[in-house]
Order: sequence, then structure tokens, then C-alpha cells
Amino acid sequence: MNWSLRAGGAADAVACHDVYFDAVRNGTAPLYSEEEARAWAPSEDVEEWLPPRLQDGVTWIAEDEGHAIGFLTVTPEGHLDLFFVRPGWRGTGLAPALYQCMRGWAVARGIPDMTTHASHCARWFLESRGWTVLEDETVLRNGVNLQRWKMAWKVV
Repeated sequence: MNWSLRAGGAADAVACHDVYFDAVRNGTAPLYSEEEARAWAPSEDVEEWLPPRLQDGVTWIAEDEGHAIGFLTVTPEGHLDLFFVRPGWRGTGLAPALYQCMRGWAVARGIPDMTTHASHCARWFLESRGWTVLEDETVLRNGVNLQRWKMAWKVV
């Protein structure tokens, strides 16, 4: 398993959506039901919200032989917006590598703290790196309630 990291953007929407779809549909059970996963990622086609978020944010993409296997996007203000890794690549060091890119970026820019809205999987990952839960939230996505957590992290 060899992978590399590179900068990404809106031109990577198809590849990022494919990672997103795979991670949600195939990597969230048993934390989310099949109904919740379908509501969260309803289509294999790129959703209209994704390209602008990739364009406006700072994105790192992990690839294996030119195939996207994970990505992370943060807003210029320091909000961890998107963080997905294909299920088959979990536990390989890929997620921590993407996270380190973001962490280094935040430290280099002197961002004092960061926020996110984390899923069950992201909550566990981030808590183990010093993030704290501010509150739990329920959001409506395609007619289905999904649980997530508002979290924060002191960068410096």
C-alpha cells in the first residue's frame, strides 16, 4: 500500500465525491444505519454542494496509483469541513497523514483554534488528538435525522 498526498481543489470533485460516497455508504456501519448512510450520501453523482467547498477551502488528497483514497478540506478560517478515507485504507496511517497536513497548515498560519461538525468516526479520531466536544447536534439530511458533534481544538 503506497500512497501520496497532493493539493486538491474543485477539479477533483469527482474523485473526492467517490471517496465520500464509499466512506459513507461502506464505512459507517454500525454507527449509522443503512437509511442514515443513504440520506447522508444519496447519489453516486457529484452533489452540487461539493465543488464550491473544494474550491473555497484548502484540500489535501491522498492517492494510490492516481486513484483517490482519502481527502481533507479545511476552510481558510480554520473549520475542518470534509474528512473522508475509503474504508479499505483505514488503519494504514492515511487519516493521520491527512490530519498532519491540516495541522501543519493551521500552525503555519497562526490559527488559534479550529472547529468542525464531526460524525461518530471523526469524533473518535479527533478526540484522540485533543479535540473537545462542545455539543451534540442532530441535522436533517434528505428527510433523515443524523447525529453529529460540534467540536473545537486549540491549535497553539
